[in-house]
Amino acid sequence: MTPLLSVIIPCYNVEKFIDKCLSSIVVQTYNNLEIILINDGSTDTTGDICDVWQKRDSRIQVIHKQNEGASNARKDGVNIASGQFITFADADDWTEPRMYSDMMTALINTNSDIAMCSFCYVWEDGRIEHNVPEDLKGKNEIVPRKEAVLLLLDNQKWYSVMWDKIFKKSLFENIDFPEGRGLADDFVTLFLFHKANQVVYLHNEYYYYLQRKGSICNPNDIVLAQKNFIDHSDAYFERYMFVLQHPEYHAALPFVKYETIKFTLKLLRHIILSNNHFSDNYFKNKVEQLRTIPITRNDNLTRRLKLELKVLKISKRLYKVLIKICYSSDFCTSSAKPKI
Repeated sequence: MTPLLSVIIPCYNVEKFIDKCLSSIVVQTYNNLEIILINDGSTDTTGDICDVWQKRDSRIQVIHKQNEGASNARKDGVNIASGQFITFADADDWTEPRMYSDMMTALINTNSDIAMCSFCYVWEDGRIEHNVPEDLKGKNEIVPRKEAVLLLLDNQKWYSVMWDKIFKKSLFENIDFPEGRGLADDFVTLFLFHKANQVVYLHNEYYYYLQRKGSICNPNDIVLAQKNFIDHSDAYFERYMFVLQHPEYHAALPFVKYETIKFTLKLLRHIILSNNHFSDNYFKNKVEQLRTIPITRNDNLTRRLKLELKVLKISKRLYKVLIKICYSSDFCTSSAKPKI
């Protein structure tokens, strides 16, 4: 008998999209599924739609809970899951029918701990961006742990998203999902890769990743957008500390350091320009966190980032003045104003 695969889907205000997502999951050619829908305090009809699907398919179970963010929803799903293997899906995306069958076959046949596939971007106007070169389509690749972690850290070809991967459930033992994190919660993938023996990569686009306004990655709400900066900054600092503590991954340190500094400075700018949403103590803590990162002449930082770091080292007050002046419409023209 094929092993049970638990599919965990956090659901928050996705009434317009969840039917398409679930329609693609229930028709998977891999039948031995446990589909766990975590209704994370939705305020639209998402919860009702989940309940309808639960009555329609015995493999579906629905958990209704108060809103705590995607990270907590995924954590709850993992704790509930009874499968030997775990995968995730976002409720506004959809899958190819053979996704789980092909990935599970590759996972078991290669005795890997993680299977990963390619995906394509889909826009609301119907545009699709494909990522797999023609000469690689249909090919599988076995990647040892160290190389797999470095590819994930490089963030160019492999990404920390959780929905294009199948994991052995045992990898989640002693893994902590970041509390309350809505974006960049999937950075926990790094720790799962670190525990894995090897990864099998399938060069097939089985997953359709919808790019839409109002999603957690593209929020319309300014407060949620600011929280995304906080989540990214925290996640990148955790990633930096992890790489620092593991010499086998030091080849990725320059890029990880750059991303950590970039996102932290981006967050500091937002704190200064939106000071009603952040406390002075939070700003101070973020500055101190940034100061723990040693900067050398060999670090590949932009001139603007180097300038900001120098000013910040001299004085936090001076840095705040600089940012307010530089990002004011009177000082910077629209074409020259740096992007936040």
